Amino acid sequence: MRGLTVWSYWLLVGLASFGCARSATQSDSTATSTSATPSVKMLSDADRPYFVAQNLTAEQREAAGRLDADQLAGALSVYVDGTDADSPPVGGEVSREEDSLRFTPRHPLRKGVIYRVVFKPAALTPNKDANASNADVTGEFALARLRPVSPSSVAKIYPTTDKLPENQLKFYLHFSAPMSRGEAYRHIHLLDASGREIEAAFLELGEELWNPGLTRFTLLCDPGRVKRGLKPREELGPVLEAGKRYSLVVDRDWIDAQGEPLSAEVHKTFEVAAADESPLDTAAWKILPPQAGTRDPLVVMFPEPLDHSLLERMIAVVGPGDDKPAGEITIDEQETRWRFTPSEPWSAGSYTLVADTTLEDLAGNSIGRAFDVDVFAPVQRQITTETVSLPFEVK
Repeated sequence: MRGLTVWSYWLLVGLASFGCARSATQSDSTATSTSATPSVKMLSDADRPYFVAQNLTAEQREAAGRLDADQLAGALSVYVDGTDADSPPVGGEVSREEDSLRFTPRHPLRKGVIYRVVFKPAALTPNKDANASNADVTGEFALARLRPVSPSSVAKIYPTTDKLPENQLKFYLHFSAPMSRGEAYRHIHLLDASGREIEAAFLELGEELWNPGLTRFTLLCDPGRVKRGLKPREELGPVLEAGKRYSLVVDRDWIDAQGEPLSAEVHKTFEVAAADESPLDTAAWKILPPQAGTRDPLVVMFPEPLDHSLLERMIAVVGPGDDKPAGEITIDEQETRWRFTPSEPWSAGSYTLVADTTLEDLAGNSIGRAFDVDVFAPVQRQITTETVSLPFEVK
C-alpha cells in the first residue's frame, strides 16, 4: 500500500467526487443496438462509494436481465491496482440497475488506494462479434485522502519522568491523530547507551493494546523479564538495569490511519534507578483541599510517579450525600500530582477521595500489594478491599 502514496491526494468532483478516473479504455466501434457508450465510474450512496458500468446497450441490458448474481459478477470486477495478476478481486456484489451494473463493495474502501474497475461486455454477450463493441472497459479510481492540517506526531510518552525503576512495567504512547494497527512493534525500539537494541524487550501481543480512538498505544515490557524467578529473566536478563541509560525510539515511518508517516522520529531517553518493590501507601499521599465557594482544584500529591492512564479513572471525589461532583481531572508534575477542578463551586462539607486499590505505580505495584512478590518473604501489609477512602473537609 505504501507504493500508492503518490496517488493519495487526488481531488474528486461532484457526487462522483469520491473517485476520479486516472485512465479509461474502450473500443472505438459503436454498438449497433443503441448509441449509448458504456463507461465505468465511481459514485456514492449515503457516503458509501460504489462502482458502476453505465450506458449499457439494449442488448447488454437484456442479457444482464437473464443472468444470476454469480454470472453478473464476471461482468464487473474491481481490483486493487498494483497487485499481482493472480490476486483475487475486491469482494462485493454486482446487481443490475436499469441501464447499468452496480458493484457494491463488501467492506469500506480505503482512502488513497487506487482501484481498477473492469467491465467485461463479453460476459454478457459472449457470442457477439469481437469486432463490435465488446471490448473491456476499464477505469482506475481513488478515494480522496483527507490530508491532516499537519503530519501526525507522537504527542506524549508516559511516564514523562526521565528516571525509571529497573522493574518499569509499561509505557503509553499518545499520538496527535489516529494511527494504523498491525505494525506497532516494528516501529518501537529500546536502545542502550551505545545504541544497541535490546532484543525481546517488549511483550508483543497479536491484539495490539489501543484505545478506541487509536490515539494511545500501551507498550508492556516483557513481564517475564521484569518479574524475578521467571525463565525469560534468567535466560535474557532484565529489560532494564539500574545505573544505565536507555532510549525508547519511535520510528518516523510508522503509518497513521491516513497512510502517512509520522512527522519525526522520537526518542525518550531516561536513566534507570533501583527496582521499586514497595506497594503504594495512601498514608503518604498529601491532600490539599480547596476553599468553599471557589472552583479551585482539589490537589493530591504523591511521593512517586503513578500510572498515568490509571490515574485518569481510578480516583474519584465523593461529596456530601454520596454525590459525585462533575469536573475535570488533570495530571502533571511527572505524574506525581492529581488535580480535580469542579464544574460548579465547592460547597462546604465532608468529602472523600476514593481510590481503587488496583491503581499502580510505574513498576505495577498497587495499593497494598507489590507487583513482584517474593513468595519466600513475609508480606508485611496487604489490602484486600476494592477501594480506599481518604476523607477531607472543604471549609
